Amino acid sequence: MRLLCLNVALFETNNEKLYEFLLKTKPDIICLQEVADKLDSEVNPLYISKGFIDKATVNLPYSLFSPNWEICNFHRKNFHKKENFDFEFGGFLRAGNYFKSKFKILKRANVFIKYKTIRFTDWSTWPAKQPKAVQVVDLQLPNFEKIRILNYHGIWTKEKIGNPETLAACKRINKLATEVSYPTIITGDFNLFPDTKSMKVFQNHFISLVDKYHIQATRPESNELNHLQRNVVDFILVTPNIKIKSFKVLDSDVSDHLPLILDFELT
Repeated sequence: MRLLCLNVALFETNNEKLYEFLLKTKPDIICLQEVADKLDSEVNPLYISKGFIDKATVNLPYSLFSPNWEICNFHRKNFHKKENFDFEFGGFLRAGNYFKSKFKILKRANVFIKYKTIRFTDWSTWPAKQPKAVQVVDLQLPNFEKIRILNYHGIWTKEKIGNPETLAACKRINKLATEVSYPTIITGDFNLFPDTKSMKVFQNHFISLVDKYHIQATRPESNELNHLQRNVVDFILVTPNIKIKSFKVLDSDVSDHLPLILDFELT
């Protein structure tokens, strides 16, 4: 089985790249963040990724789309190496995590970690006020085995070193992940570095593949934190009963995050 984890980048017009990438990699399960769907017909289609994702993954019939914010623009100063980071989408879109699978979904939930769905019109409250949720999905595999997969987009902090909110969020996710006895995978863009107190919450029950495989970056060279020795904020964590066939972080320009691909079996 092949699992893909990727933040698809809400602010990039990369739909064609994303479409071609999904066709080429042929995942059985996708865990995506920052996927956008339109609410208003006037929205610029270049920023609407969900349709392209669906067109490229028609072989993945089971899905859960969990938008947690509605926006028509974005305005921040000194953000992502730009003095003025400004976007106008032409109307309201909704964005959030998107899970798709070749395998039947037995149980699904979108568990809010912080706030609930918010329509943003005043960016002066961000990032203090940002809705965050984790998708929790149980799958039925062909051999009657079950697997739980969690897909998360973490609380944004500039330094990626964590704070009491990120620690509480990781504890909540760890609890959701360990409440079942069958194999479990946690994925996502956590907006945290691996050696933070928040990410160490998972070390007693999960193997961090970015640590096991000594991954040095999950952001491209253009990222503002790539001057650091290690710039890893995206993760796949697995329970020991997941047999890893291969794990890769691809050097790809499909997004402003690098794709994580896990090929695995159950032991």
